Amino acid sequence: MLHEHNLKIEQMDAYMKSKDFLDALDIGLLIKQSTKNNELAETQFTVNGEAISVVTKRDTRPQHISLIERLATNIDNFLLVSDYITPNAKKELKKRSINYVDSFGNAFLNLKATKVYIEKGDAKPVFNQYSKVFTQAGGQILFQLLQDPEKINETYRRLAEISEVSLGSVSKFINGLQDEGYIVQWNNDKKYQLVKREELLEKWIILVNEKILPAYKIGTFRFGSQRNLVIKENVQGFETRWGGEPGAASITNYLNPTVYSLFTNRSKKDLIKSLRLIPDSNGEITVYNLFWKQGSVNYNYDDVAVHPLLIYAELIYSGNERNVETAQILYNEYIAPKL
Repeated sequence: MLHEHNLKIEQMDAYMKSKDFLDALDIGLLIKQSTKNNELAETQFTVNGEAISVVTKRDTRPQHISLIERLATNIDNFLLVSDYITPNAKKELKKRSINYVDSFGNAFLNLKATKVYIEKGDAKPVFNQYSKVFTQAGGQILFQLLQDPEKINETYRRLAEISEVSLGSVSKFINGLQDEGYIVQWNNDKKYQLVKREELLEKWIILVNEKILPAYKIGTFRFGSQRNLVIKENVQGFETRWGGEPGAASITNYLNPTVYSLFTNRSKKDLIKSLRLIPDSNGEITVYNLFWKQGSVNYNYDDVAVHPLLIYAELIYSGNERNVETAQILYNEYIAPKL
């Protein structure tokens, strides 16, 4: 009986989430709950009188498409309801004629009597899936904690220092983690443990790519006369390292980079003079300021790359198949053991 009760609650949650997202499209869809069940779907209801079956996800990325397609093949009028769907994943879903709707007001419905395609691009989410934890400042702190979860017991002042954020931001972030069940007290010494780390990592991938990197972008550049991939910072006071594809290539030797990201605390003038990079709005190199305190990251695995966590987030977010394969190598060797 308890299992049946919990199942009904989950079905109701899936229905309410689906209805909220579809209602927010504001296009006059008539949505009614159905008493029918499908063991492969989380809930069923009708849209303009037509029965659909729903599966929900928090985040949908290109690597999830093959599994979603298999589900869609076995479910009539399948609808994916996802808090967030990456741009590349949306393209793949539409190409495969798989119905979807997300919290940002993007939707593709290819039903018999109802045809909908809405693409809002960078619109803000209709329902903000992120709390006070998942802000730009929170993402910078989380970068430190996902590298070393034991840092959750550092002082607020130390966390603020290494994350390049204010003390107030640390206080809000830690309180948010407690409120949302991401940290628990595990002994009488008031020591804390970071939990649900896989979930935090999934959310951080979005945070770093959509909030942190745009805020720290210096500009785009191209190589000068020589494609110098061996940028090894030897000047005290500076930290310059490859992220993304070149960082992954350096660590794994599994990738030939075509798109480059570089992280540094050098000025734009120094980049041009010292590293011989040429400003170019169409250049292959995107350069970012560090969003961490110089010296706060452990680089004992490579001389020229940033932390694998950041490289992993960039590769996964790109949606490129080869990048995703490389990201999995990084995850298995450098990230999973810490989670």
